[in-house]
Amino acid sequence: MHRLSPKENMIRLIKFQDPEYIPYNLESVKVFKHRDARFFEGNGDPNIQKWTDAWGVRFALADNNFNESGYPVSHPLESLDQLENFNFPDPFAPELFTEAAKQIETVDRREYLVMFSNPGFLFVRSWLLHGMEETFINMLTEPEQYEVLLDKISDYQMTIIKRTLELKPDIILFGDDVATTKALMMAPALWRSMIKTRLKKIIDVCKDSGCIVAMHCCGCVEEIIDDIMEIGVDILNPIQAGANNQSFIKKKAKDKLTLYGGIDAHTVVTGDTDTVAELTRNALRVLGAGGGYIAYTDHDLPFPKENIETIKAVVRKEGGLR
Repeated sequence: MHRLSPKENMIRLIKFQDPEYIPYNLESVKVFKHRDARFFEGNGDPNIQKWTDAWGVRFALADNNFNESGYPVSHPLESLDQLENFNFPDPFAPELFTEAAKQIETVDRREYLVMFSNPGFLFVRSWLLHGMEETFINMLTEPEQYEVLLDKISDYQMTIIKRTLELKPDIILFGDDVATTKALMMAPALWRSMIKTRLKKIIDVCKDSGCIVAMHCCGCVEEIIDDIMEIGVDILNPIQAGANNQSFIKKKAKDKLTLYGGIDAHTVVTGDTDTVAELTRNALRVLGAGGGYIAYTDHDLPFPKENIETIKAVVRKEGGLR
């Protein structure tokens, strides 16, 4: 029987302070978003198939499949020359946090950690506004103008983060996918000069408040794993199994960065329970060695119930650290 509560164990795990066991997913964590951070999810309406977010990006569901996140179908910022007159959303709008603030009041903070999730944080927001191809072209051909766009997005997100911190979250999670399954989408030096520097300024504000910082970045992050730790990230997700040398990531992260995810989602969808059980054991061996690991799949998909129950059972049985 565990002596620590799930919340206590999670805190010790993240801070490398002798936790008792590896948790399955974010146990003891309640996740919230401000109103306009739900743009991949129908702006909070689970029953719509098409919508426009607060930035003017139009989204739709793939094949009207409500099990999937939305994808952008149009981008409002056709040219960086339009930046001066582009209507950015108001980060000071009081209603952005009204619903989340009420929900947080119902959380027993003695038992649960509060996490605020902010997807599409910086680079992703830039291409959502401007289009993926155009963004990559402008990073190289019009870097000064592109950095003006990044600064405007950064200013918005800084205000959002400061407002979020007023609600005293324990963890802030920001998502900013910058990688494919093979490598970064851009040269590492470009990410460092354009994205990393701006992320660090915002993360510094979080850390100064005593907040734990989590980062989501799909794909191969091996080239920037040291940078991710350098800017102050405490938890990295999803450690995509087919994209990274997980032993390499673990060696880099040991005792410095908690890894969250790492169980190949495709196999969990298609494999039988024996295959999924062995997959989970391997993740515990590689990513869980010495702690600093939260066991979970590396993507959220419509999984067979029996496979998820298998993962949970293996983690409960074999995820002890003492």
